[in-house]
Amino acid sequence: MNDEVSMLTQQLRNAGSGPVPPSAQDRFHQLAGAMPAETLSRGLTEAFNARNTPDFGDMVARMFGQANPEQKTHIVNRLLAGMGPLANNVLSSLGLHDLVGDNAAVPPVVSTEQAAKLLPSQAQELATHAKSVNPGIVESMSNFYAQHPVLVKSLGAAALAIILSQIRRTH
Repeated sequence: MNDEVSMLTQQLRNAGSGPVPPSAQDRFHQLAGAMPAETLSRGLTEAFNARNTPDFGDMVARMFGQANPEQKTHIVNRLLAGMGPLANNVLSSLGLHDLVGDNAAVPPVVSTEQAAKLLPSQAQELATHAKSVNPGIVESMSNFYAQHPVLVKSLGAAALAIILSQIRRTH
């Protein structure tokens, strides 16, 4: 197993900032699906915080764009929960007043219909604000994405290589 992880890690490092070959995405998905969620979560946290990967908001936006409506709802609600009582203010400042609406919940809870209307760029802004308000949101989102490795494979080569390095160190 470590040999497979090492070979895939090298393939991803060779890809650099270019696109991840579909075969590498599929192999990553297979390996990630066979790993304990905690291991994948730790790798994701490391990738989200790494200097040589896109910032947290960019990566959340990329995965948000690949998510199904239910996953999008969970992503947005987890980001809002991470902001706590500041969530309504952040939504208003981003021009997402319709997500606040008559929702008196603090933080607000977004429906599947509302989440489906959000653009990846809006999810990026929410993630960026959530991290600035609560850096612990990175671990919370890592835990969520560890349960959905099909979304993780959409990250760039550098992020996948970091995740695989963490998996290799753990096993």
